[in-house]
Amino acid sequence: MNSQEKEVTKIIQGDKNVFEAVSRFISTAGTRIDACVDHTRPALGTDIEQIRSLVLNSQKRGVRLRCITEITTSNIHYCKQLLDIVDELRHLDNIVGTFYVSDKECLVPESIHKKSKPASQIIYWNVKETVKHQQYIFETLWNKAISAEQKINQIEKGELPEVIEIIRNQTELQLLANNLIKSAEKEILVIFSSVNALMRQYNAGSAQLVIEAAKFRNVTVTMLTPMDENVKTIANDAEKQSSNIKIRKIEPSSRSTVTVVIIDRKISLAVELKDDSKSTPQEAIGTSIYSTSKSTVLSYVSMFESFMKLTELYEESLSKLSDTTDELESMKKYVKEVLEEMDKFKKSRI
Repeated sequence: MNSQEKEVTKIIQGDKNVFEAVSRFISTAGTRIDACVDHTRPALGTDIEQIRSLVLNSQKRGVRLRCITEITTSNIHYCKQLLDIVDELRHLDNIVGTFYVSDKECLVPESIHKKSKPASQIIYWNVKETVKHQQYIFETLWNKAISAEQKINQIEKGELPEVIEIIRNQTELQLLANNLIKSAEKEILVIFSSVNALMRQYNAGSAQLVIEAAKFRNVTVTMLTPMDENVKTIANDAEKQSSNIKIRKIEPSSRSTVTVVIIDRKISLAVELKDDSKSTPQEAIGTSIYSTSKSTVLSYVSMFESFMKLTELYEESLSKLSDTTDELESMKKYVKEVLEEMDKFKKSRI
C-alpha cells in the first residue's frame, strides 16, 4: 500500500460499484490474492468472463492466486474449471461466508447473491493491521484444507473423506448412532461392552432400526455381546425376524469398557462406558470417537473378527464337550448293563 494512501473501511453498494471495486482489487494486487469462498461462489470465477480475464491477467503479472472452497457434487464442475484459473485450489468442509484478501486490501461480499452475478454489497478495507489479521485467518484455514484434486477424486469414486472426531455430547451421539444404522448398505458389526449396554440401546429404539435394516435393506448384522436371560430372549426374537441377523455370546470382562459399531467397514463409532449402572445412554456413556479413517476402521474390524473367532472356538469347544459328555453317559449305561448281565449270570450258576 502506498504510504500516502489513506487507510479506510467502507461499504460499497450497487452492482456497478461492487464490480468496479472487485476489478480494482484484482488489478492492483501486488503479489497475492487469497480467496475463501462458500460453495456457491466457484461459479462466479468461471461464468463471469470479465472476472475470469482479470484473474488471468493478474497471473501474468506474477500474482499468486489461492482459493479455498467447499467442493460438492453440485459445484464440482465449476471447481474443475477453477483449477485452470487459480494457482492452487483446496477444499474445506462447511465454509460459511466469503472473503478475499490481497497483500494490501480485503473484500467481504454479502452472503446472498444472484446466480452468475456478484453480490450487490461489499465491505472494503485497506487498514494494514486488519489486512494482516485476515491473512492470518486465511493461512489457518489453508493449513486445515485438503487439495481439490483429493476431494474431487473422493466425490467421483464415492469415497468418504477421512475423519476422526471426538464426540462428548451424548444426545448428539445417540442421534449419530441411529443415523449410521439407517445409512448402512451392506453390513453392521457391533461389539457390546456389557449386557446393560445392549439393553440401553434396545430401550432407546436402536434395536428396531437394526431389525429394519436387516429385513428391508438386506443388511447383514452381526452382534457380539455378553448375555443374560433378557438378552437371550431379545437375540432369539431378532434372529427370528430376519436371517440376516446373527447375535453371538461373548464372555463379559471387567476390562471391556467400549462398545464398537462398524458400518459397511467404512465407518466406526467407539463408545466409552462411564457408568454401567445407569439406565439411559446419556447417563451411562462417556467420550466417543467417530471415524472414517481407513486404518482406524480396519483395526476395529480386525478386533471384531478376533472376538468372533474366539466365540466360534468357544462354541465349538462346548459342542465337543457336549458330545463327549453324551459318549460318557452312553458308556456308563453300557457298563451298567454289562454288570447287571454278569450279576444275573452269576446268580444263575449258583
